[in-house]
Amino acid sequence: MSRFLARWFAASLFTVTGLAHAHAETSGTTPTLRGGGRVLDVIGGTAVPAGKWPDAVAVLGNQGSCTGTLIAPDVVLTAGHCAAGMTRVIANTTDYNAAGGTTSMIKTITAYPNWETTYDIAVIVLQTPITSVPPRKLGTACTFQTFASKPQVRLVGFGATDVQGNAPNTRLNEVTTAVTDPECTGGNGCQTAVAPGGEFVAGGNNRDSCFGDSGGPVYLDTPRGAVVIGAVSRGVENAANPCGGGGIYVRTDKLVQWIETTAGKSVSKDLCAATPPEEEGEGSGSGSNPDGPDGTPDPTTTGEAPDIHGGCSTSGGASLSIVVVLGLAAVRRRRRAGTKTDAKAQD
Repeated sequence: MSRFLARWFAASLFTVTGLAHAHAETSGTTPTLRGGGRVLDVIGGTAVPAGKWPDAVAVLGNQGSCTGTLIAPDVVLTAGHCAAGMTRVIANTTDYNAAGGTTSMIKTITAYPNWETTYDIAVIVLQTPITSVPPRKLGTACTFQTFASKPQVRLVGFGATDVQGNAPNTRLNEVTTAVTDPECTGGNGCQTAVAPGGEFVAGGNNRDSCFGDSGGPVYLDTPRGAVVIGAVSRGVENAANPCGGGGIYVRTDKLVQWIETTAGKSVSKDLCAATPPEEEGEGSGSGSNPDGPDGTPDPTTTGEAPDIHGGCSTSGGASLSIVVVLGLAAVRRRRRAGTKTDAKAQD
């Protein structure tokens, strides 16, 4: 079931019936300790030190928060279910409620057509390029040549930090875990329309992504540095808890052409050439400025809100009735966007 929409929808129902306090997360709330212990980072991970993953960006708006990856100075990759209501991104930050980082407003958001049953992916084009952060290289077909060996990957995001997904969080965290199904062929919520090879499964045993990590990067270490090979989509079905049982991630290798066509330009890609990584593929972004011609599109925008494209995307100004219908339609999918907890990103 959609992790973002299910939580938001439940809160909306309580609000409609007069129980507005049922949804207790508020702006600036600190993570709640569980059982007297410390709050886990991501699920089972650690806090990211400053400068390590500057290309992992916070994607923020009025209806929630997601994570994304800078793959060109003005292009961010995120989840399709994160397309509605997002207005800005913050790069080069480890806490989007703290000072610092680089903010850019969103110009357009385009979700993949029929993303609910195909690729849960979206492309953000920014109003102002972020030139202080090297874009991350996008995984291509050659990046996945040894993927069947089920390698270790790193999940990075601003998501919740407990297995129930109840602990609000604004910090960037990471966890290393193994790929368990490289082509998402084993059921567990894999999309049959893009199987095999459109998605993969990773994590489990309380090493996982969670609410708010949606759209965030999955990094694979290569001889050329860390490459982004996936975007966080949702949790596996039939898990004991909302988070911690493993997640489903959209593979980038099948989407490079669509991403570049949608962005209107080339993005940073892993061409698998034998070049040494910069800074071990972390702080530098291990990416280069987009290769090829710069053909930035000039889509029509109205007002200050970004344009949102895609068959199932809705604007932030949609009526409550429309959004409730969308919440009902998505109730079967456990997506990993988060409830808004940011104070810094208020309009």
